Amino acid sequence: MAARHFLQIVGVDLPTTQLIFSRGLINENAAMSKVSLRVVFDTNAFTPDHFDLIAMGPLASLCRTGRITPVYGHVFLEETFRAYGLANKREDLVNRWIPFIASTVNRFCEDFLTIWHRELVQARGTRANIYMRLHAQRKLIDRLAQVPLDGTWRAWHMSMEAREVEDKKRAAQRETSKEIRQEVADWRKAVNYTPNKNGIVDYAQYLKTEIDHAGRAFIAAQIKCSNPLEVANRWSRSKRNFPYFTTFVENMLYIGYCAMTRPNDKIDLNAQADLDLMTHLLRAEVLVSNETGFLRKAFDDIWRPRGKAIFTSQEFVSLIAKL
Repeated sequence: MAARHFLQIVGVDLPTTQLIFSRGLINENAAMSKVSLRVVFDTNAFTPDHFDLIAMGPLASLCRTGRITPVYGHVFLEETFRAYGLANKREDLVNRWIPFIASTVNRFCEDFLTIWHRELVQARGTRANIYMRLHAQRKLIDRLAQVPLDGTWRAWHMSMEAREVEDKKRAAQRETSKEIRQEVADWRKAVNYTPNKNGIVDYAQYLKTEIDHAGRAFIAAQIKCSNPLEVANRWSRSKRNFPYFTTFVENMLYIGYCAMTRPNDKIDLNAQADLDLMTHLLRAEVLVSNETGFLRKAFDDIWRPRGKAIFTSQEFVSLIAKL
């Protein structure tokens, strides 16, 4: 993951604070209370079109007083840092977005490979720390304050190969989705399948049927450990005790499910990044995104039933004005 060039090791956990939700929107009494609202930002909230809404509102002061806690994950950081390669966005990144992130962060989240290792290999499960160590975070913030405007950022160039690998994975995933769609189309034609006559695949049943096999395969491929079988068995016996890895497996199966059941939807190259971004709703209540495509559909399918809320930048600014 490209983020591993920017992020270090996991650190101290934060306490959980639950807010009351009603029909996917934050209950106003909860919003006005003194609890800390934990928020995941989509990278499109930090773009020239939307950043002023965030920066000119009360968010920074609310973060300083602890009323709002941004949950900055590795996907958010690496996707935001990609703007460094675009001359027309680099100045905004260096002079506005990075300083704002550095001034509002409580704890940066670690990358998923590290979190999974702590969950699975160290067997810490739901007690696994998902945050960067404080000394590493301070070092990262110091380095971010010195990012040059002339395009010579060393960390950016060192992570270029990792970004290229990620881009190839996205393209390969798109091809896989195409292949799945074609296989399903061929099967439908062969059996004369129609949704009205035969129904559609039930997602819950699909997940229940496939998750164990998929999770074991991902552990073998992704988790570095001396005994992958033991780790896989540990996960299989108690999947909910390893929420970050289990959510990753469910996300990958969701992509396949969409390819099978939504053949006319546009294949989104950022599908996995969107799902990874939303994984941090495990420790947050709100997602801020201006997305109208795949991300919003996935949020409605996966996270809204869990009581999470989604707001556009404008809606979010209106919400926090009440805090």
